[in-house]
Amino acid sequence: MAYDNAVRQAQFIRRPNQELYATYFPKVYDATQYNGMIIYKVPDTPPPKLSSLPESVSNMFEGGKGTGKGEFDLPAGIAVDGNGNVLVADTNNRRIEKFSPTGSFLTIIGQGELAAPNGIAVDRNGNLYVADAGNHHVQKLAPDGTFIAEWKGPDAGFYGPRRVAIGSDNSIYVVDQGHTRIVKFNPDGQVLTMWGSKGNGDGQFDDPASVAVDPATNKVYVADPRNGRIQVFDSDGKFLTKWLIPEWKGKPYGFEDLAIDSKAGRLYASSTNINAVFIFDLNGNRIGSLTPKPPDQLEGPSALALTDRKLYVLNMFGNHVSVIDL
Repeated sequence: MAYDNAVRQAQFIRRPNQELYATYFPKVYDATQYNGMIIYKVPDTPPPKLSSLPESVSNMFEGGKGTGKGEFDLPAGIAVDGNGNVLVADTNNRRIEKFSPTGSFLTIIGQGELAAPNGIAVDRNGNLYVADAGNHHVQKLAPDGTFIAEWKGPDAGFYGPRRVAIGSDNSIYVVDQGHTRIVKFNPDGQVLTMWGSKGNGDGQFDDPASVAVDPATNKVYVADPRNGRIQVFDSDGKFLTKWLIPEWKGKPYGFEDLAIDSKAGRLYASSTNINAVFIFDLNGNRIGSLTPKPPDQLEGPSALALTDRKLYVLNMFGNHVSVIDL
Protein backbone atom coordinates (compact mmCIF):
# COMPACT_ATOMS: atom_id res chain seq x y z
CA MET A 1 0.00 0.00 0.00
CA ALA A 2 1.18 3.55 -0.76
CA TYR A 3 -0.17 6.85 0.47
CA ASP A 4 0.35 10.47 -0.57
CA ASN A 5 -0.81 13.11 1.88
CA ALA A 6 -1.26 15.61 -0.97
CA VAL A 7 -1.81 13.24 -3.92
CA ARG A 8 1.14 14.84 -5.66
CA GLN A 9 1.98 11.80 -7.75
CA ALA A 10 -1.43 10.31 -8.42
CA GLN A 11 -0.14 8.09 -11.22
CA PHE A 12 1.60 5.88 -8.66
CA ILE A 13 -1.59 5.40 -6.67
CA ARG A 14 -3.33 4.29 -9.86
CA ARG A 15 -0.64 1.72 -10.56
CA PRO A 16 -0.25 -0.37 -7.40
CA ASN A 17 2.98 -2.29 -7.81
CA GLN A 18 4.93 -3.77 -4.91
CA GLU A 19 8.26 -3.79 -6.77
CA LEU A 20 7.91 -0.12 -7.71
CA TYR A 21 7.07 0.84 -4.13
CA ALA A 22 9.92 -1.15 -2.61
CA THR A 23 12.45 0.34 -5.05
CA TYR A 24 11.55 4.00 -4.93
CA PHE A 25 9.35 4.79 -1.91
CA PRO A 26 10.37 5.18 1.76
CA LYS A 27 8.84 2.56 4.03
CA VAL A 28 6.89 3.97 6.97
CA TYR A 29 5.21 0.86 8.34
CA ASP A 30 5.95 -2.85 8.04
CA ALA A 31 3.83 -5.60 9.58
CA THR A 32 4.78 -8.43 7.25
CA GLN A 33 6.04 -10.50 10.14
CA TYR A 34 2.43 -10.62 11.31
CA ASN A 35 1.04 -11.23 7.81
CA GLY A 36 0.08 -7.57 7.70
CA MET A 37 0.61 -4.72 5.28
CA ILE A 38 3.54 -2.55 4.28
CA ILE A 39 2.92 1.19 3.87
CA TYR A 40 5.16 3.37 1.71
CA LYS A 41 5.09 7.15 1.32
CA VAL A 42 5.01 8.65 -2.17
CA PRO A 43 8.03 10.99 -2.46
CA ASP A 44 7.66 14.72 -3.11
CA THR A 45 9.63 14.38 -6.35
CA PRO A 46 8.89 11.46 -8.69
CA PRO A 47 11.80 9.10 -9.43
CA PRO A 48 13.47 10.07 -12.76
CA LYS A 49 12.74 6.74 -14.44
CA LEU A 50 9.07 6.98 -13.58
CA SER A 51 8.36 10.69 -13.90
CA SER A 52 6.99 10.22 -17.43
CA LEU A 53 4.13 7.96 -16.35
CA PRO A 54 0.89 9.55 -17.63
CA GLU A 55 -1.45 11.14 -15.12
CA SER A 56 -4.56 10.51 -17.22
CA VAL A 57 -6.82 7.52 -16.61
CA SER A 58 -8.21 7.79 -20.16
CA ASN A 59 -6.85 4.40 -21.09
CA MET A 60 -8.71 1.17 -21.73
CA PHE A 61 -6.00 -0.90 -20.04
CA GLU A 62 -6.48 0.99 -16.78
CA GLY A 63 -10.21 1.48 -17.08
CA GLY A 64 -11.83 1.77 -13.70
CA LYS A 65 -15.50 2.11 -12.84
CA GLY A 66 -17.01 5.44 -13.76
CA THR A 67 -18.49 7.61 -16.47
CA GLY A 68 -15.37 9.47 -17.53
CA LYS A 69 -13.29 8.96 -20.64
CA GLY A 70 -11.59 5.57 -20.56
CA GLU A 71 -13.75 4.40 -17.66
CA PHE A 72 -16.40 1.68 -17.81
CA ASP A 73 -19.43 0.31 -16.01
CA LEU A 74 -19.95 -3.43 -16.60
CA PRO A 75 -18.64 -3.43 -20.20
CA ALA A 76 -19.81 -6.40 -22.28
CA GLY A 77 -18.35 -6.17 -25.79
CA ILE A 78 -15.05 -5.54 -27.56
CA ALA A 79 -13.82 -5.42 -31.16
CA VAL A 80 -10.76 -4.28 -33.11
CA ASP A 81 -11.06 -2.38 -36.40
CA GLY A 82 -8.78 -2.55 -39.45
CA ASN A 83 -6.49 0.14 -38.06
CA GLY A 84 -6.01 -1.65 -34.76
CA ASN A 85 -8.28 0.71 -32.85
CA VAL A 86 -10.20 -0.96 -30.05
CA LEU A 87 -13.92 -0.46 -29.48
CA VAL A 88 -15.49 -1.28 -26.12
CA ALA A 89 -19.21 -1.59 -25.43
CA ASP A 90 -19.50 0.35 -22.18
CA THR A 91 -22.82 -1.27 -21.42
CA ASN A 92 -24.15 0.45 -18.30
CA ASN A 93 -22.94 3.83 -19.56
CA ARG A 94 -24.89 3.22 -22.80
CA ARG A 95 -22.05 4.02 -25.17
CA ILE A 96 -19.17 2.72 -27.26
CA GLU A 97 -15.68 3.95 -26.36
CA LYS A 98 -12.97 3.97 -29.02
CA PHE A 99 -9.27 3.70 -28.19
CA SER A 100 -6.01 3.75 -30.13
CA PRO A 101 -4.00 0.51 -30.47
CA THR A 102 -1.96 1.61 -27.45
CA GLY A 103 -5.05 2.20 -25.34
CA SER A 104 -5.38 5.98 -25.49
CA PHE A 105 -8.95 7.25 -25.49
CA LEU A 106 -10.12 8.61 -28.85
CA THR A 107 -13.86 9.21 -28.83
CA ILE A 108 -17.33 8.13 -27.71
CA ILE A 109 -19.86 6.64 -30.13
CA GLY A 110 -23.60 6.21 -29.72
CA GLN A 111 -24.11 8.34 -26.63
CA GLY A 112 -27.85 8.94 -26.25
CA GLU A 113 -28.73 6.34 -28.89
CA LEU A 114 -27.84 3.05 -27.19
CA ALA A 115 -29.60 1.42 -24.24
CA ALA A 116 -27.44 -1.61 -23.41
CA PRO A 117 -24.77 -2.20 -26.06
CA ASN A 118 -23.32 -5.71 -25.87
CA GLY A 119 -21.53 -7.37 -28.78
CA ILE A 120 -19.64 -5.35 -31.41
CA ALA A 121 -18.34 -6.41 -34.82
CA VAL A 122 -16.48 -4.44 -37.50
CA ASP A 123 -16.71 -5.26 -41.22
CA ARG A 124 -14.04 -4.81 -43.89
CA ASN A 125 -15.21 -1.28 -44.60
CA GLY A 126 -14.94 -0.30 -40.97
CA ASN A 127 -18.69 -0.25 -40.36
CA LEU A 128 -19.78 -1.14 -36.84
CA TYR A 129 -22.53 -3.56 -35.89
CA VAL A 130 -23.74 -3.17 -32.30
CA ALA A 131 -26.07 -5.63 -30.58
CA ASP A 132 -28.16 -3.40 -28.32
CA ALA A 133 -29.84 -5.73 -25.85
CA GLY A 134 -31.72 -2.87 -24.22
CA ASN A 135 -33.34 -1.60 -27.41
CA HIS A 136 -33.71 -5.14 -28.83
CA HIS A 137 -32.09 -4.30 -32.15
CA VAL A 138 -28.78 -4.22 -34.01
CA GLN A 139 -27.43 -0.87 -35.12
CA LYS A 140 -25.19 -0.49 -38.15
CA LEU A 141 -22.91 2.54 -37.86
CA ALA A 142 -20.34 4.13 -40.16
CA PRO A 143 -16.68 4.12 -39.02
CA ASP A 144 -17.16 7.59 -37.51
CA GLY A 145 -20.24 6.43 -35.62
CA THR A 146 -22.81 7.93 -37.98
CA PHE A 147 -26.07 5.99 -37.99
CA ILE A 148 -26.68 3.84 -41.09
CA ALA A 149 -29.45 1.39 -40.25
CA GLU A 150 -31.36 -0.36 -37.49
CA TRP A 151 -32.26 -4.05 -37.69
CA LYS A 152 -35.10 -5.21 -35.49
CA GLY A 153 -34.82 -8.87 -36.47
CA PRO A 154 -37.25 -11.32 -38.06
CA ASP A 155 -40.81 -12.13 -37.03
CA ALA A 156 -41.52 -10.56 -33.64
CA GLY A 157 -38.04 -9.04 -33.63
CA PHE A 158 -34.98 -9.56 -31.45
CA TYR A 159 -35.24 -10.13 -27.73
CA GLY A 160 -31.98 -9.18 -26.04
CA PRO A 161 -29.52 -9.62 -28.93
CA ARG A 162 -26.18 -10.43 -27.32
CA ARG A 163 -23.39 -10.81 -29.91
CA VAL A 164 -22.55 -10.13 -33.54
CA ALA A 165 -20.04 -11.86 -35.84
CA ILE A 166 -19.13 -11.37 -39.49
CA GLY A 167 -18.34 -14.19 -41.93
CA SER A 168 -15.80 -14.19 -44.75
CA ASP A 169 -18.66 -13.57 -47.21
CA ASN A 170 -19.72 -10.48 -45.22
CA SER A 171 -22.75 -12.24 -43.75
CA ILE A 172 -23.67 -11.02 -40.27
CA TYR A 173 -24.61 -13.48 -37.53
CA VAL A 174 -26.54 -12.28 -34.47
CA VAL A 175 -27.08 -14.13 -31.20
CA ASP A 176 -30.75 -13.51 -30.43
CA GLN A 177 -30.36 -14.71 -26.86
CA GLY A 178 -33.92 -14.18 -25.69
CA HIS A 179 -35.28 -16.25 -28.57
CA THR A 180 -32.48 -18.88 -28.27
CA ARG A 181 -31.51 -18.65 -31.92
CA ILE A 182 -28.91 -17.44 -34.39
CA VAL A 183 -30.06 -15.05 -37.14
CA LYS A 184 -28.01 -14.59 -40.32
CA PHE A 185 -28.24 -11.37 -42.36
CA ASN A 186 -26.66 -9.96 -45.48
CA PRO A 187 -24.91 -6.56 -45.12
CA ASP A 188 -28.13 -4.77 -46.10
CA GLY A 189 -30.09 -6.29 -43.25
CA GLN A 190 -32.00 -8.94 -45.19
CA VAL A 191 -32.59 -12.11 -43.18
CA LEU A 192 -30.94 -15.06 -44.92
CA THR A 193 -31.67 -17.82 -42.42
CA MET A 194 -32.06 -18.53 -38.72
CA TRP A 195 -31.80 -21.58 -36.53
CA GLY A 196 -32.13 -22.76 -32.96
CA SER A 197 -34.76 -23.37 -30.30
CA LYS A 198 -34.69 -23.80 -26.54
CA GLY A 199 -33.41 -27.16 -25.34
CA ASN A 200 -30.31 -29.33 -24.96
CA GLY A 201 -30.47 -31.31 -28.20
CA ASP A 202 -28.16 -30.85 -31.16
CA GLY A 203 -28.89 -27.47 -32.71
CA GLN A 204 -30.80 -26.28 -29.65
CA PHE A 205 -29.62 -23.70 -27.13
CA ASP A 206 -30.22 -22.52 -23.60
CA ASP A 207 -29.45 -18.79 -23.65
CA PRO A 208 -26.69 -18.81 -26.30
CA ALA A 209 -24.03 -16.28 -25.37
CA SER A 210 -21.73 -15.81 -28.36
CA VAL A 211 -21.05 -16.61 -32.00
CA ALA A 212 -17.79 -16.69 -33.95
CA VAL A 213 -17.02 -17.55 -37.58
CA ASP A 214 -13.90 -19.26 -38.92
CA PRO A 215 -13.01 -17.20 -42.02
CA ALA A 216 -11.18 -20.14 -43.60
CA THR A 217 -14.10 -22.58 -43.51
CA ASN A 218 -17.07 -20.29 -42.76
CA LYS A 219 -18.03 -22.67 -39.94
CA VAL A 220 -20.08 -21.02 -37.23
CA TYR A 221 -19.22 -21.65 -33.56
CA VAL A 222 -21.86 -20.91 -30.92
CA ALA A 223 -21.26 -20.65 -27.17
CA ASP A 224 -24.07 -22.50 -25.36
CA PRO A 225 -22.89 -22.08 -21.75
CA ARG A 226 -25.95 -23.23 -19.83
CA ASN A 227 -25.67 -26.51 -21.70
CA GLY A 228 -21.91 -26.47 -21.01
CA ARG A 229 -20.81 -26.72 -24.64
CA ILE A 230 -19.79 -25.16 -27.94
CA GLN A 231 -21.80 -26.16 -31.00
CA VAL A 232 -20.48 -25.97 -34.57
CA PHE A 233 -22.62 -25.37 -37.67
CA ASP A 234 -22.13 -24.73 -41.36
CA SER A 235 -22.96 -21.23 -42.58
CA ASP A 236 -26.58 -22.22 -43.24
CA GLY A 237 -27.14 -23.53 -39.72
CA LYS A 238 -26.65 -27.26 -40.28
CA PHE A 239 -25.38 -28.88 -37.07
CA LEU A 240 -21.91 -30.39 -37.48
CA THR A 241 -20.48 -31.21 -34.06
CA LYS A 242 -20.16 -30.08 -30.44
CA TRP A 243 -17.77 -30.25 -27.53
CA LEU A 244 -18.16 -29.81 -23.81
CA ILE A 245 -16.88 -27.11 -21.48
CA PRO A 246 -17.91 -28.40 -18.04
CA GLU A 247 -16.69 -25.24 -16.28
CA TRP A 248 -19.41 -23.28 -18.05
CA LYS A 249 -22.28 -25.43 -16.92
CA GLY A 250 -21.77 -24.85 -13.21
CA LYS A 251 -22.49 -21.13 -13.11
CA PRO A 252 -22.67 -19.34 -16.46
CA TYR A 253 -23.18 -15.59 -16.50
CA GLY A 254 -24.44 -15.43 -20.08
CA PHE A 255 -21.47 -13.35 -21.24
CA GLU A 256 -19.13 -16.20 -22.22
CA ASP A 257 -17.44 -15.25 -25.48
CA LEU A 258 -15.55 -16.88 -28.37
CA ALA A 259 -12.72 -15.73 -30.63
CA ILE A 260 -11.13 -17.67 -33.49
CA ASP A 261 -7.56 -17.51 -34.78
CA SER A 262 -7.97 -19.31 -38.08
CA LYS A 263 -4.29 -19.18 -39.06
CA ALA A 264 -3.16 -20.75 -35.81
CA GLY A 265 -6.11 -23.13 -35.70
CA ARG A 266 -7.16 -21.94 -32.26
CA LEU A 267 -10.43 -21.06 -30.57
CA TYR A 268 -10.49 -19.01 -27.37
CA ALA A 269 -13.46 -19.29 -25.00
CA SER A 270 -13.86 -17.04 -21.97
CA SER A 271 -15.28 -18.20 -18.66
CA THR A 272 -16.70 -15.33 -16.65
CA ASN A 273 -17.33 -17.41 -13.55
CA ILE A 274 -13.78 -18.72 -13.03
CA ASN A 275 -11.81 -15.82 -14.58
CA ALA A 276 -10.14 -17.84 -17.32
CA VAL A 277 -9.86 -18.18 -21.08
CA PHE A 278 -9.78 -21.74 -22.45
CA ILE A 279 -7.83 -22.63 -25.59
CA PHE A 280 -8.98 -25.29 -28.06
CA ASP A 281 -8.02 -26.38 -31.53
CA LEU A 282 -10.80 -26.06 -34.07
CA ASN A 283 -11.75 -29.70 -33.59
CA GLY A 284 -12.55 -29.19 -29.93
CA ASN A 285 -9.38 -30.58 -28.37
CA ARG A 286 -8.42 -28.55 -25.32
CA ILE A 287 -4.90 -27.19 -25.51
CA GLY A 288 -4.70 -25.17 -22.33
CA SER A 289 -6.01 -22.12 -20.53
CA LEU A 290 -5.02 -18.54 -19.77
CA THR A 291 -5.28 -17.59 -16.11
CA PRO A 292 -2.96 -14.63 -15.43
CA LYS A 293 -1.83 -14.29 -11.83
CA PRO A 294 -2.27 -11.20 -9.60
CA PRO A 295 -1.97 -8.34 -10.14
CA ASP A 296 -2.83 -9.13 -13.77
CA GLN A 297 -5.64 -11.58 -13.08
CA LEU A 298 -8.81 -11.56 -15.15
CA GLU A 299 -11.91 -10.15 -13.46
CA GLY A 300 -15.07 -11.44 -15.07
CA PRO A 301 -13.87 -11.80 -18.68
CA SER A 302 -16.94 -10.87 -20.73
CA ALA A 303 -15.63 -10.42 -24.28
CA LEU A 304 -12.67 -11.33 -26.50
CA ALA A 305 -11.02 -9.83 -29.58
CA LEU A 306 -7.99 -11.01 -31.56
CA THR A 307 -5.45 -9.09 -33.63
CA ASP A 308 -1.74 -9.34 -34.44
CA ARG A 309 -1.13 -12.27 -32.09
CA LYS A 310 -2.68 -10.37 -29.22
CA LEU A 311 -5.79 -11.38 -27.33
CA TYR A 312 -7.83 -8.52 -25.89
CA VAL A 313 -9.87 -9.60 -22.87
CA LEU A 314 -12.58 -7.31 -21.57
CA ASN A 315 -13.01 -7.59 -17.80
CA MET A 316 -16.63 -6.87 -16.93
CA PHE A 317 -16.21 -6.84 -13.16
CA GLY A 318 -12.77 -5.23 -13.17
CA ASN A 319 -13.83 -2.56 -15.70
CA HIS A 320 -10.64 -2.72 -17.73
CA VAL A 321 -9.04 -4.45 -20.72
CA SER A 322 -6.27 -7.04 -20.49
CA VAL A 323 -3.95 -7.70 -23.43
CA ILE A 324 -2.30 -11.12 -23.64
CA ASP A 325 0.54 -11.82 -26.07
CA LEU A 326 -0.01 -15.16 -27.77
